[in-house]
Amino acid sequence: MCGRFTLTIEDRELIAALLGVPLDDVDESWQPRWNVAPMQEHWIVRATSNGEDRELVRATWGLVNAWDRDRNGGARQINARAESLEERPAYRDAFRVARCLVPADGFYEWTGEREARRPFWIHRPDDSLVLFAGLYAEAQLPGEVRPTTTFTIVTTEARGVPSQIHPRMPVILDGDEAADAWLARGQSPEQLRALLRPAPEGALVARAVSRRVNAVAADDPSCLAEAEAETQGALF
Repeated sequence: MCGRFTLTIEDRELIAALLGVPLDDVDESWQPRWNVAPMQEHWIVRATSNGEDRELVRATWGLVNAWDRDRNGGARQINARAESLEERPAYRDAFRVARCLVPADGFYEWTGEREARRPFWIHRPDDSLVLFAGLYAEAQLPGEVRPTTTFTIVTTEARGVPSQIHPRMPVILDGDEAADAWLARGQSPEQLRALLRPAPEGALVARAVSRRVNAVAADDPSCLAEAEAETQGALF
């Protein structure tokens, strides 16, 4: 699964260029995140209404559909298993017409006994941007004055280093071609399913980080402080 992630890039111009969106989409409220948690607001990239360009929009992590009674269920829909997207009513329509990219530069997973679980930050060796495959929905529930955009991260079977920590991992779309294909209209289910595969061996590394990240309220560079050497060596 993916229950926390990071996007620590500070430069607005750089993030706009990396995501292929207009700089105006990256407004002055942009700030780096070291501990994005479920039910918090983040950013997603989706195709524009003409289907030819990309736009960056705010969205809450935890998918909520128009038929849901309230938004509390979004906490149970932060991840969507790639293997069942076409079967689950919560994700079926979004898989067909509302796919998005979730920008990040790493994600957290935990290992060990519950009382002493150790957090690891999983990322590219060069700490560069990754794009998770995502789905989004816009829903205005009874009593709300406007629609709210929400999203979920698609997960798949883990491979390589992530598999030593957790059996699931986010689907990482490898390169612009895969990202464009995920956003493109008119894709067949077979074409889309072909994109939902684990990251290749060697694509990701992990390091033990501060247990401070366990607290949802913690969101600063110290979350990525490297843990003591004995913790680091316990797994890798």
